[in-house]
Amino acid sequence: MAFEWIQATPCDAPELSDRAVVAGYEGYDCSPLWVIRAWHAEDLIPGKLAVAHGAAYVPWGGLENAVQCIEVLCARPEDVQWLECSCGTVPPNAIEGGRTSSGEVLYIGRASQQGSLTPGKVQPSHQSMYMSFDGKEIPHHVYEVLCTV
Repeated sequence: MAFEWIQATPCDAPELSDRAVVAGYEGYDCSPLWVIRAWHAEDLIPGKLAVAHGAAYVPWGGLENAVQCIEVLCARPEDVQWLECSCGTVPPNAIEGGRTSSGEVLYIGRASQQGSLTPGKVQPSHQSMYMSFDGKEIPHHVYEVLCTV
């Protein structure tokens, strides 16, 4: 398998720094943002880990939701790629990042917001990619999707 999800907490995740998928960066200090997923409100949701700040979040319900029990996505950089998409579309080789309680597959996306490049969830039925940012769940209609090579 080209990738794996490894259980961690925001505090012990730095042990995975040689394997974690870096999806972007914080705009205010350029520190890395990693791809994670976590359970929230009965959904398994892709989100972000601000590893330098020991904080992980998933977008759900209009809010940026802090999470502690996370899974960090690990892969070799040459095994994954980001492809531009829009309006809920995903390529056939998109990596599944989670599922809603109703069974809809969620994918891993990223987009720019106020100087940050931030990972989050692509929810095809909503025709959007959502990120956690500044306490809110922010929708984007143009984004990149994480895919296998």
